[in-house]
Amino acid sequence: MAKTYQDRVKFTPYANWLIPGHLMVGRYPYVEPSRCPSRDKGEAQVRKIVEAGITTFVCLQEELPSQDKMKIGGHNGFMPYMSVAKGIAASLTGPSETAEMDGLRNPHIDKFLPPKRKEDTSGRRQLSFVFDPIVDLNLPDKDQMLALVEQLKGFITDGQVVYMHCWGGRGRAGTIASCFLASCYHLTADETADRIQLAFDTRNDGGRRSPETPDQREFVKNFITELIKMKNES
Repeated sequence: MAKTYQDRVKFTPYANWLIPGHLMVGRYPYVEPSRCPSRDKGEAQVRKIVEAGITTFVCLQEELPSQDKMKIGGHNGFMPYMSVAKGIAASLTGPSETAEMDGLRNPHIDKFLPPKRKEDTSGRRQLSFVFDPIVDLNLPDKDQMLALVEQLKGFITDGQVVYMHCWGGRGRAGTIASCFLASCYHLTADETADRIQLAFDTRNDGGRRSPETPDQREFVKNFITELIKMKNES
């Protein structure tokens, strides 16, 4: 059973599926000071994520600005990936007819071309970038966790495919992923811990644990206990 499950959720050394085709959990996807120092490697990572169908990036890193506010030069060794991801997504569909025609325009030949039309982007993949900051090695409170779980459920219900990350993709991301998985599938704490660790182990990350700290793992146990209690009382 374990090997079959791992075959389904395996992706790369920096990320794994939690729910294949719907929710992926991983490291910061682009240039960062620990394991991805080059833009070429970072772009290859983002491309693989976008090509897997991701439409929504959820960043949990309180130590960074949101992607729309991060300067082009980056922040403490982290480079922004929003424009890279959007460019890759656009390249997968190719330029629209409108874009190709507009590329021909100049004042001399414009009178020979049809009027400019508003571009129809309905068939092109639109990416979203969400910022839900949590302090590194720290915990959300119960209400924040419930809100994060419901937010993820909403994204997936709407047909979005989510990439959720912190820096290393095992502490904060592993904590949220655990609570989300238990909430969706009514799993016990032990069942949840087994699935999260089996999925994380597909990255071959030196036997590290996810969630990362004892406090994070205890938070997950307590959260799941509360979920089961609320379910039994309803």
